[in-house]
Amino acid sequence: MTGITNRKILLIGWDAADWKIIHPLLDAGKMPNLEALVNRGVMGNLSTLYPELSPMLWTSIATGKRPFNHGIHGFTEPDPDGRGVRPVTNLSRTTKALWNILSQNNIKCNVIGWWPSHPAEPINGVMVSNHYQRIAGKIDELWPMMKGVVHPVRITDNLARLRVHPQQLDGGHIQPFVPDISGIDQEKDHRLETLAKIISETLTIRNAALAIMHHEPWRFTGVYFDGIDHFGHAFMRYNPPRQPWVDEKDFETYSHVVESGYILHDIILGALLEEAGKDTTVIIVSDHGFHSDHLRPRHIPHEPAGPAAQHRPYGIFIMAGPGIKQDELIHGASLLDICPTVLTLLGLPVGQDMDGKPLVQAFETPPAVSAIPSWDAVPGEAGMHDPAKRIDPVEAQEAIQQLVALGYIEKPPENKQQAIDQCVRELNYNLARAYMEASRHAEAAALLEELLAQWPDQYRFGIHLVSCLQALDRPAEARRVLEALLARKQKNALEALPKLKELREKHGDKTFEDMTEKERQEIQALQTAAAQNPYAMEYLMGRLLFSEGRLKEALDHLLNAAKADAGQPGLYAQIGEVYLRQRRFFDANENFGKALELDPDHAPSHLGRCRSLLGLKSNFEAVDEALESIGLNYHSPVSHFLLAVALHRLGRLEEAIKALQVAVQQNPNFPAAYRRMAFIYRRGLKDPDKAAECRRLATGAVQRIRQAGRLTPADLRPHPGASGEEQGATGGGISSPVEGPVDRRDIITIVSGLPRSGTSMLMQMLAAGGLAPYADGERTADEDNPKGYFEHEKVKALARDTTWLVEARGFCVKIVSPLLKFLPPGLACRVIFIDRNLDEVVRSQRVMIERRGTVGAKLTDDRLKENFKKQGETAKIYLARNHMPVLYLGYDLCITDPAGAARQVNAFLGGGLDEAAMAAAVDAGLKRQKITV
Repeated sequence: MTGITNRKILLIGWDAADWKIIHPLLDAGKMPNLEALVNRGVMGNLSTLYPELSPMLWTSIATGKRPFNHGIHGFTEPDPDGRGVRPVTNLSRTTKALWNILSQNNIKCNVIGWWPSHPAEPINGVMVSNHYQRIAGKIDELWPMMKGVVHPVRITDNLARLRVHPQQLDGGHIQPFVPDISGIDQEKDHRLETLAKIISETLTIRNAALAIMHHEPWRFTGVYFDGIDHFGHAFMRYNPPRQPWVDEKDFETYSHVVESGYILHDIILGALLEEAGKDTTVIIVSDHGFHSDHLRPRHIPHEPAGPAAQHRPYGIFIMAGPGIKQDELIHGASLLDICPTVLTLLGLPVGQDMDGKPLVQAFETPPAVSAIPSWDAVPGEAGMHDPAKRIDPVEAQEAIQQLVALGYIEKPPENKQQAIDQCVRELNYNLARAYMEASRHAEAAALLEELLAQWPDQYRFGIHLVSCLQALDRPAEARRVLEALLARKQKNALEALPKLKELREKHGDKTFEDMTEKERQEIQALQTAAAQNPYAMEYLMGRLLFSEGRLKEALDHLLNAAKADAGQPGLYAQIGEVYLRQRRFFDANENFGKALELDPDHAPSHLGRCRSLLGLKSNFEAVDEALESIGLNYHSPVSHFLLAVALHRLGRLEEAIKALQVAVQQNPNFPAAYRRMAFIYRRGLKDPDKAAECRRLATGAVQRIRQAGRLTPADLRPHPGASGEEQGATGGGISSPVEGPVDRRDIITIVSGLPRSGTSMLMQMLAAGGLAPYADGERTADEDNPKGYFEHEKVKALARDTTWLVEARGFCVKIVSPLLKFLPPGLACRVIFIDRNLDEVVRSQRVMIERRGTVGAKLTDDRLKENFKKQGETAKIYLARNHMPVLYLGYDLCITDPAGAARQVNAFLGGGLDEAAMAAAVDAGLKRQKITV
């Protein structure tokens, strides 16, 4: 395809957009801009990933990688300083996004509102982060732009003026959504405020996108709108047809909101298309759909990210432009495929470490797809944040816990620590579910076991663990977990019922809406504890008995579950699985059909019908059902495997091999797929060498599965640890100029470094040389520091209190490196930063924690070293940016040449210290954690 590298691409994200809403609007002529785009391009479902949480999914769209390969695992993350929880940032992302790859190839990019994109990255072009459109305060109050929202900063003021505040909207904006505004008592009903906020944020993103596309050069623009998702969560319950549990008056008032939200996005689409020009390739995607029919949940689960229960597993995909097929359907697209497809459109190679594939079936002439091992390995400026700024928040929190355990940093207040613990819990839970979705059940089980041990009342952890253990063919362990869950649930229910009765009597006639937030939470918690869900219990027990091979008993429980709730597609799919195991293929096919009557897009039931038809030797029909399943969810190794089985039976051997190759590409630990390939090569294609290679791969897969069963949660973090590089083994140097002599009475002499890097030794040297330490004696000498720690309790609280610094003038004070960033700019000080081999630091910390009997970081040594390395880099950057004079001193220099080290320190501090006494204070025998080569 000629001229492909000169393409312009407009990628539009509509969070939660769903064909079930769009198709009727297209038929009614209410979305003309989208209809015109569909008619001149391709369209189809876009299968999502599990869990269906937007920050994880939009990062997968931008990277082509699953969550455990890109590092974003939820809506929030611990602040790396250990002070609380913050909204998720792109600093946790561990791989290059699409715009970084394009920047690296000198392609101008605009990225507006992508989630998460804060703080804005210094890309080759413009980035406006997902905090840009957020409303703050009333219209007559200051509405400052948050720091880090816009790159480059030169356009910040212009973009600030383009924001739309809800109070700027008038009746013309609101009335298409709610025709009868006058009938709403806005003193009691605040839903109009919610509506106005969503509209204004959507218009703000529109304004920024149009202005940037018009005024800034670009070849790629990615713009993300969250409005459809927000309209859905707030108002989908009122969307036609009215559900029995929805108040009729509310339905009449708000039944137009969702439809009008889609129409608004179509109007914005028209403006974007006009600005982009006809020769631009346009792609519209959504990360998931949104239940709008009888599958809408009446109640939202009372758990973090509970609203995700409203999401449907299929989003939308549309692509139109030069060289793209017209008016055709695309099957099997996944959100993992978007990044590889954009790279292919621009003539760039696809990373072999990406989990997605280019959608070449959308091209009139399929392009040649090139590949490289990984874009992450390609050097050069890519518009990413400084590596010292990027950090895994969970591992950073573990590193902070290491410092708390060592006694160098105070423990966060209980309420903040609780928030941090819960945040880390949810991140690991989401990570476990991402592993499950990729059929990596051993990794998921290890995380879930740890979560359940720490949070035994969180039944969701146990339920997912039971599923993992069943998938790993460990039924005895699954039964033990499930029985413990049921017993605990029954005990908690018995305890909660009288408390709930007492609480209801206390509140009397007070309605749920009249209660305080605390009262509502208390009621909800007790209701959850007291709830007896016969469907869930029967279903879980049926699945467990099925995994144990007790098929008749399993079927009894599952049929009881159907009596309790006959509207669950997954239930009939499970009944079908029992019949399959009993080789009752007609009954299995019938129940998978019932599931598909409830939800025609239920991919597991299409897969179940495929297996039923294989049992009935209906191989042609089995191929059709396998393709239906793959069309809904391309990234399903089992679907490709069963397609291969059917094709193999039909004698279509080359096609079968291709399907098996996809299966093992998606899941390298798939012995059955390798064995079938070996059989086809040996018996059908007469290629003994390839057959032998496939048998070898099958053996390797078995070994990897067995090994995975022995992994611990600390081994399962989604990205590699430190390289083991040594820091500061020898020598020293001044990083910032020291201008003339100073009076030490007017400054603070700060000794810093990681705990166990030699800071106490350096404090001893300074004290021996005549510089008094700022210490309170609370922490006395012990086996780890026989000569004392020279610390002050106030230092631990530096993150929240700097008033004591005035007391430290004229003294030397020990402040561990992670706390340096809390020093106020302009502080009169000099910093001596001691570096030590990180292997020795970590080993020394481990020994010290063991002696203290405290709990340190649950990280491997390599990962702990990587986090400490980043902490050190962050501290050094802070010192340099604030022009604080620093002497970097090597620990080994102090040990091997204490006189030389004393000379450097004395000169740095302006002289006057007793260098001989300083050198004599060094006891080389205290270096007990040596690394030998």
